[in-house]
Amino acid sequence: MTLLAEFGVLFGVMLVTMALGLPIFLALGLSAGAYVVAFWPKVPLMVIAQGFVQGLDSYGIVAIPFFFLAGEVMNAGGINERLMRFALACLGHIRGGLSHVNVMANMVFAGVSGSAVADASAVGSVMIPAMKKAGYPADYAAAVTAAAATIGPMIPPSIPMVMFGMFAMTSVAKLFIAGVVPGLLMGLFLLAASYWISRRRNYPATAWVGWSGLAQAFLQSFFALLLPLIVIVGIIGGIATVTEVGAIAAIYAAVASAIYGEFRPRRIWRAVMKAGIDSCRVLIILSIAGLFVWIIGNMGVAKLLAAAILSVTHEPALVMAIVCIFLVLGSTLVESVILLVVFVPMLIPTARELGIDLVHFGVVTVFATLIGLIVPPAGILIYVGAAQAEASAHKVVRELVPFVFVLCALLGFLIFFPELSLWLPRALKI
Repeated sequence: MTLLAEFGVLFGVMLVTMALGLPIFLALGLSAGAYVVAFWPKVPLMVIAQGFVQGLDSYGIVAIPFFFLAGEVMNAGGINERLMRFALACLGHIRGGLSHVNVMANMVFAGVSGSAVADASAVGSVMIPAMKKAGYPADYAAAVTAAAATIGPMIPPSIPMVMFGMFAMTSVAKLFIAGVVPGLLMGLFLLAASYWISRRRNYPATAWVGWSGLAQAFLQSFFALLLPLIVIVGIIGGIATVTEVGAIAAIYAAVASAIYGEFRPRRIWRAVMKAGIDSCRVLIILSIAGLFVWIIGNMGVAKLLAAAILSVTHEPALVMAIVCIFLVLGSTLVESVILLVVFVPMLIPTARELGIDLVHFGVVTVFATLIGLIVPPAGILIYVGAAQAEASAHKVVRELVPFVFVLCALLGFLIFFPELSLWLPRALKI
């Protein structure tokens, strides 16, 4: 009965404050604070201070501001527009070309920022107006942008992977490389859905620019295309740590902007400010989550959750399927970052007990929370895309259905075929 009361106070306050529209960090902080007051002195004052510090006590977390900065500098330096022109030269001539270009641009941009919201904002600001001008419905343009932006945190770098690695005490470099194949498959599955929709609706295609036009677009975007390559090669080759790779990516983005003649001090300063604000939003959540996770661990919720799941099945793949169903359904009530910060640490002991590879578990759980970004009512990418396209959110949701379906199908493949995510790290011996 005591545990039920503790659980009710902790999660009840969190859900109520979130329903009132308070920011996530305040919802977590107030719920933890309510627990401390209600069950004093179960949480010592020393633990409260240590919890806030422990939430940020990881060298890998320093990578988060750098990846945000790299993405913002790319956007401010006009690099993303060059990447999209290259994508247009590659896929624009296929039926529904701009829809495919949107997906491909997100795949390339995913190799820099590591944030789905950042990708949706950067790519959507260019692609949505272009799609609307070409005759695509606004709600479809928003849906494609939102769905394609989910690729961002899967292809390295990835801010959710950094967070998972911190909670699971697992190599972030392994998680990054394990996300490459699933990220590429996400792009292919979304391209297939985009092509199927475009054929049925007879969406337009642009004229084929020819091999010379393709070569010219490649050369014009060459330095931009090197940026994702630098990130991946830096990690695979062991040239630098994940944090150092983030710093190198940010510096190179500024250099590439200067090469293209787009380096403007005012633009770069705005990019730095925007990256700082976005980083603070994530870091303050992680800091508050340190105390929140300590409370959950002290309550013994992880053991109860493990017992509940194992009472149903001991098959690792089925356990992961249950976890993913819970995460996707949970995302209809709370934001995906809450699921990652609060519930994933509770699930890690169960994964260890069943002998599930934590790298595989990380890829699968992060993937499930990414699907939550485009599931109503809490899917933030729905509203980002709808706002950019000036479209109705419920119409965007309707257009998202086939994209959610193919992503759920891919999630199933990843669960039951672990080698899709584990093959590359093992082959590269990371």
